[in-house]
Amino acid sequence: MLGLVTIGQTPRPDFETAFREYVPGVDFQIVGALDGFAADEIEALSKQIGDFPLHMLLADGSTCDIQQRALTPLVDQRMRELVSAGATAVGLLCTGRFHDFDPGVPVLMPGKLLPAVAGAIAPSRRIGVIAPIESQIEPMRDVWESDGFSVTVAVASPYHDGENEAAARVMADAAPELVVLDCMGHGPASRDEFSRLSGRPVLTAQTLLAKVAGEIAGSL
Repeated sequence: MLGLVTIGQTPRPDFETAFREYVPGVDFQIVGALDGFAADEIEALSKQIGDFPLHMLLADGSTCDIQQRALTPLVDQRMRELVSAGATAVGLLCTGRFHDFDPGVPVLMPGKLLPAVAGAIAPSRRIGVIAPIESQIEPMRDVWESDGFSVTVAVASPYHDGENEAAARVMADAAPELVVLDCMGHGPASRDEFSRLSGRPVLTAQTLLAKVAGEIAGSL
């Protein structure tokens, strides 16, 4: 079994669709770091202070932002629960730059995959990055620059309609070698829209993770 952890709550039919396409014939289970949390518990988590807020979807269709450091132990717990339930590999459905998790099986982390692939595609290392919320602009710029990239950052949440067009115009004007959709909520539809509106090639975390998981899961 392939275990998958999203930082918000399930169900996530968009993730289910992506993994059914790219991990055919493999049993997978998606759990949320905040599954079972009441509204007041989530609100309390959202008030914690940190330096990297993460944007997530809740089961009722609303969104919230919680600091990465507050989510780390919850993600770690969910991964270990999945391994106890039989997962032979786990994937993190978030692009945040978390520390290395060690649940005893291979862990697939988009925060490591994205810069590795982006660097291979964009040798000039001049890229555009789409962050999901305004408060991620500077921390997102910092992490990509620490990986050796020259970065233009724009904002578009995958969970709020109407934000893609303005962000794509920023990318069209900047003309980076590659645009990275640095949020797992952006799927193929967002990729195609950004490519069409910006005229630039686009790398999508959701699809990248699903394809890599297909390679790994098929060998376990």
